[in-house]
Amino acid sequence: MTRLTQEWICDIKDTLTEWEHELEKRTKMSALNLAALGAGVSRGRVKSASWRIKVAVVPVTSGRGIIGTFAENVAAIIEHFGFESFITTMTDVAGFHEASQRGAGIIFLADDNCFLAVNISKGTVADNAEATARGFVAALEGAVDILRDKEVLVLGGGRVGKAALAYLKLRGADPIVYEKDPEVNATLKEAGWRTLKDIGQLDRYPLLVDACPEGGWIHKNMLHPNAWIASPGVPLSLDQEAAEAYSDRLIHDLLPTGVITMLAMAC
Repeated sequence: MTRLTQEWICDIKDTLTEWEHELEKRTKMSALNLAALGAGVSRGRVKSASWRIKVAVVPVTSGRGIIGTFAENVAAIIEHFGFESFITTMTDVAGFHEASQRGAGIIFLADDNCFLAVNISKGTVADNAEATARGFVAALEGAVDILRDKEVLVLGGGRVGKAALAYLKLRGADPIVYEKDPEVNATLKEAGWRTLKDIGQLDRYPLLVDACPEGGWIHKNMLHPNAWIASPGVPLSLDQEAAEAYSDRLIHDLLPTGVITMLAMAC
């Protein structure tokens, strides 16, 4: 999981309305509908949960420590979709205990390795890697109307990439994956996934899910002329020229899609 920085996410809470407007323009779905699709639940279930479930965000100090404004931005995203949320004053295990004592039904917390939403009454756990993959695949499906029987290239075979492959298959798509690490690539092939050997063939694929943690390596001339790119990868793989050229066909954010899909999965 790529570690976010305060600089990257500092203004997310102030741009949520604009983000949702741009997402809806590209995907023809509201963010709530997109999250419900990714989570495999109804929009009504999420709305109903917003009226009765309080959500806590617990700062975690382990590993490399707290990312400035991370908890504030996660809480703001949750509140944007109608849930009551609060950030605990205590951290770590004490913060989790505080959240439960203050009546939170869902608790968000993250360290260097995992970002989870825990529904303490149902005993369910939503993982950000899976939720992010599902949210961005749902966004891609909204953008192109249907994924069934369509070939979709996933860039990156890490946690998000693997989750994207699984959810694409569930949606009836025909996924293929590019992974430059030979060992990871071999593992993916052993698991039965089709793999792309030559990244020079990237321009043959109009539908992409970019789950790479490496920024700026995709140039405009590498892409299919009509490519749609759903990019949960951080930082963005497209260089500035490519991102500008495909701005109307690019779905990318650093936190909101994953968080709202986590919330829907945890409801």
